[in-house]
Amino acid sequence: MKKISIALTALTLTVMAAVAPSASAQPAQPSVAKGSVAAAADGYLYAWDGFAASGASCRWQANDADWSTCSGISMRNRASSLQNRGYAGAYEDVDLFYSPSWQGARNCLPNGYYLDNLTGIYFLWDGKAGQGQTMNNNIASHRWSNNC
Repeated sequence: MKKISIALTALTLTVMAAVAPSASAQPAQPSVAKGSVAAAADGYLYAWDGFAASGASCRWQANDADWSTCSGISMRNRASSLQNRGYAGAYEDVDLFYSPSWQGARNCLPNGYYLDNLTGIYFLWDGKAGQGQTMNNNIASHRWSNNC
């Protein structure tokens, strides 16, 4: 009887693991583990207009109220992948906004996280413009923050 109980428990855990949702199915939570690009902290937020850190890119050390200009290119409503390489400590996380001047819906990118595909990541439902929209090609501004 004990062997049957152990076998059923093992079978139940196996089935639960097989049907459990993956981390990428949860839009409000970053889907890629820390350090997946193996980049050291350098104090910058990085954005690329392609998936998996490809295509045109931009980086910022400070807040930016309008992603229209960054080293001669516009990244406004173009970012498809992001990485927060900020330094640990105060203002280590980054709030990302749907509209310029830190307006509209937001979501947060924790320190050290890299997101290779923003398609399944969404702005929070907070009653502001852009709520529930995908973050892919929809970020217009960002601000460093103390916590997500």
